[in-house]
Amino acid sequence: MSLGDVLKQLLRDFAGLFESEDARSWFLIGTATVLQVAFWYLATPGPVLLRFAPRTLPTAADGIAWTLATLLLAPALLQLLTGGGLKELGFRLGDARLGLRAVVVSVLIAVPLVALSSGQASGLASMYPWAGAVVGSSVLALAAWALLYSAYYLAFEFFYRGFLLHALARPFGLTKALWLQAMAATLIHLGKPLPEALAAFPASLLFGVIAVRTRSILYPAAVHLVVGLTLDVAILARQGLLLP
Repeated sequence: MSLGDVLKQLLRDFAGLFESEDARSWFLIGTATVLQVAFWYLATPGPVLLRFAPRTLPTAADGIAWTLATLLLAPALLQLLTGGGLKELGFRLGDARLGLRAVVVSVLIAVPLVALSSGQASGLASMYPWAGAVVGSSVLALAAWALLYSAYYLAFEFFYRGFLLHALARPFGLTKALWLQAMAATLIHLGKPLPEALAAFPASLLFGVIAVRTRSILYPAAVHLVVGLTLDVAILARQGLLLP
């Protein structure tokens, strides 16, 4: 077999990966991969680990702005431009009764575990709070940070439990899509403290199941936000920096 024949065979095999009847799915999965790479470099853990930026409010705001651009605005635009709707990605209230119960149960389990793991030995205190000690300077500062942080988690859940999950579900089925989105969401935690990276996989499976059952990303976003804020508050409290 000549080099030309080998090249033709490889190109045919490569083209076979893109089934014409499901071109939209492959396009969305491909663009999701690019957006995830952009998110990792521009937002997390980039601001602290890659650019060695300080943990300050401007640093966090910059990262959250990039998160909104890469995980919410861009995929939402792609969804609309390819003939889809935002409601089908879970951007709606969904089953509020089930969702609120899922939030309460998840929070009751997660909050004590997060608080216990917030010590210096875990490495989490070296990265959080993202905006620095200013978060704990006053009740108003903590409330403002919670509002800003909620935008980050809404974008995160929209991408992984909405955009990516539904893009994967069409060619692979819902069950496999839940596992695949959990894998992707875990990999985006590389470079972060080990406890957070290890917890990302089971948490991502849980968030995916909640999103599917409630038909909404709002409830996993709420749990994710409470977990993030609990970690920030626990770290600040341990350091004597919470409402000093």
